[in-house]
Amino acid sequence: MPIKTGALIPILLLFFLAAGAQKKQITEFIKGGILLVKLNNGLTTGFGAHTPDLYTGGLALTPQVTVVPNRLRLGANGCIVYNNKQISGLFGPVAALKLTDLRTNKPMALAFGNLQLLAEANWGTHRQRMAGGGIGLELLQKIQLGVTAQRDYHLNQWWFQSFIAYQFNKTKKIKPQFE
Repeated sequence: MPIKTGALIPILLLFFLAAGAQKKQITEFIKGGILLVKLNNGLTTGFGAHTPDLYTGGLALTPQVTVVPNRLRLGANGCIVYNNKQISGLFGPVAALKLTDLRTNKPMALAFGNLQLLAEANWGTHRQRMAGGGIGLELLQKIQLGVTAQRDYHLNQWWFQSFIAYQFNKTKKIKPQFE
């Protein structure tokens, strides 16, 4: 498949999804909870230590609950990770702070996503003790994309990861303001 065709297919898919999402205008952190399934991919490095840079990847479940509507979600993280030629588990708290909505220009003013500041702390089954954060992009209340950086302060490493996540949550029906 040529590169132009390969790039055109995801763009068209995004437009079709956005057309179906016009009914739900709310991209804020609405009351209730969500369940994210994340696929992580990245590397760990010691920055000058006598250790090589290593691939890391994993699968995580992250339930979150909206604590401050339209602003803050708190939750927990449970992840299975492959790093340093071994599989381990990571567990810890997660916070997501909404920075801004992503909207189209007037006259239609459609909201299609939001930008989030992420914070995580993780403890692992192979003595990992990490803290860090990143930035996330939530699209159409279903897909999240992001990058994170975490410092393993026990093993003296940095974890740089990108992720794609899918939200398993029921979309709430929006009631008209005036009936």
